[in-house]
Order: sequence, then C-alpha cells, then structure tokens
Amino acid sequence: MERKLIFLDIDGTILIPGKVVRREVIEGLRKTRNRGHQIFICTGRAVSVLPAELDDLTWDGVIASAGSDIWIHGQNVYRGSLEVGQIRKACGLLEKMGAVYVLEGYDHMYVCGFGRKLLLDQISPEDINPEMARWRQFFRQKKNVRSYEEWEPEQTPIPKVTFMLWGKKKLEQLEAELRNDFYMALFQTESGDFFNGELISLKDNKGTAIRRTADLLNADIKDTIAFGDSMNDYQMIEAAEVGVAMGNADEKVKEIADRVCESVEEDGVIRELERMGII
Repeated sequence: MERKLIFLDIDGTILIPGKVVRREVIEGLRKTRNRGHQIFICTGRAVSVLPAELDDLTWDGVIASAGSDIWIHGQNVYRGSLEVGQIRKACGLLEKMGAVYVLEGYDHMYVCGFGRKLLLDQISPEDINPEMARWRQFFRQKKNVRSYEEWEPEQTPIPKVTFMLWGKKKLEQLEAELRNDFYMALFQTESGDFFNGELISLKDNKGTAIRRTADLLNADIKDTIAFGDSMNDYQMIEAAEVGVAMGNADEKVKEIADRVCESVEEDGVIRELERMGII
C-alpha cells in the first residue's frame, strides 16, 4: 500500500472530551506509523495549548490554529493570520452583542472583559451548559490568558477568533455582517439559544493546510485521509481524498464525508483504519 498522510482532529475524534486518549487508539496509531504511514494532528487549538492527553502519541506534524499554523517534523513551515481590520470589525460587533470573544494567538489568548469575568468564575452565567463548563475549566488551568486590551495588533498576529453568543437573531446578524471576512464554524451545543463558534480565515483553514502539507512533502493529495467531527473540520473532510466523519460528528460534516465511522467513544478512527487495511 502507498504511504498515506493521515490527518486527525483532536476533540471528539481521538480525544473523548474530559477524558484521555484511549490506550487502544494510541496503540493503533503507533502501528499505523510503524507501517510507514504519517500522522498529523489537525486541530483548531494553538500549538501552545495542545492537551497533555496527547503526550503519549507520536506524530509527524501538527496543523494548529484551524489551519493557519503548520509544523512538519518539529519545524514551523507556514503561519498565516487574520487582518487587523477584520479582527477589530468582528470584536466590535461581538462587544455590542454582549458576547464573549477570544483572540487566539500563537502564544497567548486575549479575552474580552466580560469573558474574563465569566470564564474565570468572577460572575455566574445563567446558562451553565457543557460547552460553557468546558471553557471555564480550560481557562482556569491556563496561564497564557491576557486581556483584550493587552493585544498589540502590529506585533501579535492572530489566526483565529473564538466566540460565545446568546440569541439566534444576534447570530444571524453576525453571520450576515461577517460572511465576506471569515468562515464561521459553529459547534453543536445542547442549548438552542447559546452558540459557540470560531471565526476562521477564508484563505487558511484545515483544508488548505492539508493541501499545503502534501505539497511540502511532495505527496499526492490522493494519498490523504482525514478524520473529524465538527464544522472546523468541514474543509478538511472535503479536501482529503478520503474524508471520514466520526459517528458523533455534526450532521453537516457527515453529509459531505466519504465515510462515517464509529464514534470517538468507540475508537472510530482505529476501526476505520482497520477496515481500510492501514493497520
């Protein structure tokens, strides 16, 4: 079999939220690399905040910050960023809407005032849903969190903006006003009035990143396989020769995937690699 480049989202794909990467997944991916295939983490997170749960996993590269930051064999080979004007426009709208917004830089995260109070437990939100709880736990553990006012636009590039917003009409307004500036990836939540999403570059996403990675390695895009579950995986699933949606994936991701495997709780990535004859 030809060498494959395998791109793996983290949360909801190989990592069960709130838990560790299962030993079966680690062993299966180790066998995959031992057979000559290459494994790349492909995440919305910045490299500086990759979860400790990945420490037992060896990979050949990392695509971080939703496709804006590419590392191959420990070397940074590409970095992109949003335009300052786009960021200010988005933050101005989100501020007026009473939203939480976070500028996710390569080394630090810059959080709006309301967000700092909300995420660091200084005030209690009315709606503590699972996604909000995850965010609050995450921010309490991190030391690279700064206030939005500390961001220095000319010195600190920002590849992605994350937000939390309450109200369907506000979301629709945000989508309408920013559609020419960003790709907006929304994540599934249990609350019908709470929305958690990312504002991603129109020129740098997980899809463009796997094509860049293949080109840099002189590999054919036909030898790429991608696994994901959420809307920031959408372009990656489309771009790969074989795009695989997890059983727990967003329905829109499943619609464009070539295959749908078992859920992350059922080690879907490993089960699908076995069916493909990779391991």
